[in-house]
Amino acid sequence: MTSDSRPVLTGPSAGDHVLGLARSGTEPARAQLRAYTAEQLAGAVTRLLPRERAELLELVERPDEIVPLLPEAVFASTVLAMGIEDAGWLVQHASAEQRVAAVDLDCWKDFRFSPSRLFEWIDAMIEAGPETLVAAFDELDPELWVLAMKEMADFSVGVAESPDMLTGDGLVSYSPRSADHEERLQAILGTALTCSPPHYWSFVYGAMFESRQECEHHAVRWQRGRLNDLGFPDRTEAMRAYRPLRAEAVTVRPVEVADRETSALATSSGPPALLDGTLLGLALGQLPPDRASEVFEYVLAVATSLAVADELPLADPDSVSSSFRKALRGIERGLAELAKLREQPPVEVLSGVDPLDLFRLGATLDDGLRPHQKPADLWRAADGDDWNVRTEVIEPEDRTLAEDGRLRK
Repeated sequence: MTSDSRPVLTGPSAGDHVLGLARSGTEPARAQLRAYTAEQLAGAVTRLLPRERAELLELVERPDEIVPLLPEAVFASTVLAMGIEDAGWLVQHASAEQRVAAVDLDCWKDFRFSPSRLFEWIDAMIEAGPETLVAAFDELDPELWVLAMKEMADFSVGVAESPDMLTGDGLVSYSPRSADHEERLQAILGTALTCSPPHYWSFVYGAMFESRQECEHHAVRWQRGRLNDLGFPDRTEAMRAYRPLRAEAVTVRPVEVADRETSALATSSGPPALLDGTLLGLALGQLPPDRASEVFEYVLAVATSLAVADELPLADPDSVSSSFRKALRGIERGLAELAKLREQPPVEVLSGVDPLDLFRLGATLDDGLRPHQKPADLWRAADGDDWNVRTEVIEPEDRTLAEDGRLRK
């Protein structure tokens, strides 16, 4: 027990323990769950696989207190594991930062934006209720709302052929491109006109008069700045993981905490069991606990870079697992090579070499770890998807963001 008489809930098995209690449903188990703080339960949730997280959140009594405490990437992958169409209640309980991050992670691939993915999140916000939808009017970039309007319908000033094609003010007509879009537009514009008229006018007249290219131009910059803040590097930086490195060029130096930002995938990389029986797991087990945790954080940072470099869907639970397994395979190969070449125990190599360099060495030795797309392929949309292709490259010197994450004027 802690000093405040609450039960201790730590360690790799915390998630399984809490899920077991929730599944049992007995009164003693429910009483034990009530004894944990929301922070403890949120920490336990992050230690589970995404589908298990969704199950646990459905079973516990205080999801409204737990959900806002989840890291942004964990929230997004949990919603996707449950299915966005069934996750309106999760979106309702989420914080503003979580909802924005979910759209940033799931609706973009570098410069490419998917309107259909955005529509799924908007539908979840509509399902969550007017209060959540109105909050999202402010939370999401105004350019995204304008792009959504442009994608859903054609707007114009004047009399419509049918009263159903007039917006609530009776001055603007629109022609929806599908029945789904018509229903979605009625929910958005009706709520905006009733609850937040300034947003209504911004959406309607933005759809008519703002440039699509200009909206995309600003939206992608703001999204990239926020992802950087979450720990996801730019793709150019992420591709450093694939820069060839020979064993004789590997630098030996302890990696300090200040050298690397916290990994965006630190709490969503999959179970520690993936390390069981591996050379990396063995070496980590021989390091002092604090140092082992630091090094493992750097391993996860490599996985984050690979997810970005390989253009994986950053909110997809399968992407998280795939990038971690790839990072593990490359680091294992590099670690084994250096230990053999230098005749050192793996733990000594791991304590003195950046895991990113170990992966670079491993990928240099193992061609199967390297990306095989041609440069042109990296800009193509996936088959059957609607990812818009942007050919404009944003130079680093143009990405000047204010403290609030918005582009400086």
